[in-house]
Amino acid sequence: MGIYFDLKYFQQLQTEFPSVEFDAEEKEPKLYVSADELLPLMHRLKENSIWAFDRMANITAVDYKEYIEMVYILYSRRFDMWLTVKVKLPEEDTKVQSMTQVWPGTEFEEGEIYDLMGVDFINHPDMRRILMPDDYPAHPLRKDFVPLQPKIQGGVLTWHKQKSSS
Repeated sequence: MGIYFDLKYFQQLQTEFPSVEFDAEEKEPKLYVSADELLPLMHRLKENSIWAFDRMANITAVDYKEYIEMVYILYSRRFDMWLTVKVKLPEEDTKVQSMTQVWPGTEFEEGEIYDLMGVDFINHPDMRRILMPDDYPAHPLRKDFVPLQPKIQGGVLTWHKQKSSS
């Protein structure tokens, strides 16, 4: 099962990354960081021999209506240690640096989050829809999602809001 990132490590990180916050009261503590400091922080977490978070175990996004929260779960095989890193993205600006620059294997998961949640990953090597049609204008896992009805007009597929049945 492993251990979770410890408060003593957080204090080392905070000198280098001032925006970082840590919820030490939790059973499985999390780091909270600004989008601006995310990429340098992730590089540090992976490359520093004290932690050696060599595996991005999971990436997901949660829609809280007012903001989207990116959740990154890291694992250090060397130390059998886990860390969850979270970033809040304002609803009107859901852009964050791609983690493919640190862990290339995150490419598919970021594509899935882009497609279903609308988070734009800066410097992603192949940012495109992977589950929904290329021209689909919405993101189905967002809380404000309204299903669209496909319609062919003049041989071209278009998307329209469904007519209410009331």
